Amino acid sequence: MSSNKTENKKNPYFIFKPKVLEKNYKEFEKLSQKYLEKYVISYSVKTNSFDNVIEILDRLGSSFEVASLNEIELVNKIIKNNQINLSNDRQGALINKNKIDLSKNHDININNKLTDNRLIVFNGPCKTEDELKIAIDNKFLINADSLSEINKIIKILEGKKFDIGLRVSLEESKFGFQLEMLEETINYCKKNNLNVICLSFHSGTKLNINDYKKFIENIDKIISYFKNNVNLKYIDLGGGFPDSYQLKNLGVNLKDYFKLMDKLKKFNLTIILEPGRVLVSDAFDLITKVNVIKQNFGKNYAILDAGINILSKIALANYKFSKIENIDNINKDIYVNDIVNQTREINSQLSMRSSSSKNLTTNVKDKKEYVLAGPLLFKNDILGKFFGNLKENDLIKIENVGAYCYNLAWEISYKKPKIFMGE
Repeated sequence: MSSNKTENKKNPYFIFKPKVLEKNYKEFEKLSQKYLEKYVISYSVKTNSFDNVIEILDRLGSSFEVASLNEIELVNKIIKNNQINLSNDRQGALINKNKIDLSKNHDININNKLTDNRLIVFNGPCKTEDELKIAIDNKFLINADSLSEINKIIKILEGKKFDIGLRVSLEESKFGFQLEMLEETINYCKKNNLNVICLSFHSGTKLNINDYKKFIENIDKIISYFKNNVNLKYIDLGGGFPDSYQLKNLGVNLKDYFKLMDKLKKFNLTIILEPGRVLVSDAFDLITKVNVIKQNFGKNYAILDAGINILSKIALANYKFSKIENIDNINKDIYVNDIVNQTREINSQLSMRSSSSKNLTTNVKDKKEYVLAGPLLFKNDILGKFFGNLKENDLIKIENVGAYCYNLAWEISYKKPKIFMGE
């Protein structure tokens, strides 16, 4: 996933745009500041766990939501590296300013504690005892998902007090506690020295504004009912926010969702948000090549070197397809994952697509509809449709692929694409 070597770019490959990620996070944070008095933004690591994504969000001040040991270790590694780099930067500044003798002791300490004043939220229905031990040692906010999990926590603590959250399921699913079990579960926790300080909910993915309004209204009723029975500090609303493409399709803005949360401010609790898709979807593009043009059963097919092995249907994403024009230098050597040296040329060349139409010699009337299909030996390996002029070896840019696509990509017949840094 990362390399310091100079390599040729081989299709397909991702382009990560860190400036887009930073813009998305700052916009989300600005809305949180405006509409929520107390809040925590915990990025959903499962959405895209590319190292550079976690590193940038950590530097921006994000907390994190994790769901496995792999994600815990990844976040731990990156937070520690950022702490070391920050300490080294401060040390360098002090040396230059005060000419400190490095052979002597100085007051710069590297805090290797995993959370380091961040709220690490630990979710998931299948937490192991080893994972729970790490979470307890580092004072994660554990949103317990089952009575079995609660009993594991009780066993690990051996009678010690601990603060936990409970995942509440508002519809039939494998997650959390159904509402009818919640009061009994809270009382069971109290008897076993567990303080329930958070009720955690999840709206589902990409809810429209009316459904999200009902989601918030349900939570309002639940918190109102239980507020005198439990000493809550947090309401965890999860994620599920639509990405920018879906927001346009729905005819709403992200702030419309935040306005609905105003109903919960009366409880004077900290609102935890777990954004994923809304932050990273449009921060990644996929570059793929047309390897075969064919006609079959009255349809035009463009067979690409990327299919559902990369753009999984369970990612529930809205992709945008465009043909790349005038990009002869796209395959020049660049450094993989090197933000400083990496190619502003990639995005500038991609943007030339819109200005190159005057050079096209093909008549608009000759444009065709193509079924964009992947390379796999599966009938359902279909990505979408494209209207235009295509020929073999053309490059296609697929936008809005930052959520789940890389994490869910499977290495069947082909390796995972590399990620190159754009702007």
